[in-house]
Amino acid sequence: MSTNIYLSVFDAVPTWVMLAPIFLCSIVGVAIIIERVVFFRRISHDYRLVVAGCLEGVRAGKTQEARALVARYPGPISEVIDGFLSSLPGNGAGPRIIADLSSGAIRKIERHLGTLSTIATITPMFGLLGTVTGMMKSFSGLTREGQFAHDLLARGIAEALITTALGLIVAIPAWIFYNYMVSRVDGFVKDLEHVANALADHGEQ
Repeated sequence: MSTNIYLSVFDAVPTWVMLAPIFLCSIVGVAIIIERVVFFRRISHDYRLVVAGCLEGVRAGKTQEARALVARYPGPISEVIDGFLSSLPGNGAGPRIIADLSSGAIRKIERHLGTLSTIATITPMFGLLGTVTGMMKSFSGLTREGQFAHDLLARGIAEALITTALGLIVAIPAWIFYNYMVSRVDGFVKDLEHVANALADHGEQ
């Protein structure tokens, strides 16, 4: 195939084809950010006090009151405490159950972070792809029309700049929120480790 055939292929690709993946990534990214911010806000509790209060109730023989206490603080970490309390007294509660519950809690806390990281990574690439196709359209116009191809040249350069700008507009906030969410996840994982250790210590007593 000659160079002109390759150029004609890219000439046939409309600009919206280059913009559609960027818009799709922006919609998914915004949805993930809103969902995660609301979720993290809902599960932000002082779990050291929660698990201490629950274990104190268990030692006093008030397991149901302890479960009622943890029910006031919804979230995956509280579900670990409630799952441990529901398995008392000693009918299977142990390190394995705590590990299983903790693994499930971590999956819920980390949900969608991989998708947001992917969006922050690939949207500049979509923008770069639009830049390449836009420049190819410009050169194709110059090849066909010579020095009079002002409109085709301007249209190709505009496509190149628009896709690059939109790709960065989506990627930059996505990357900022991804790093913010990673820091929040690290905090919740530390809380979960404290809760799991406290439950394991109680189970060994």
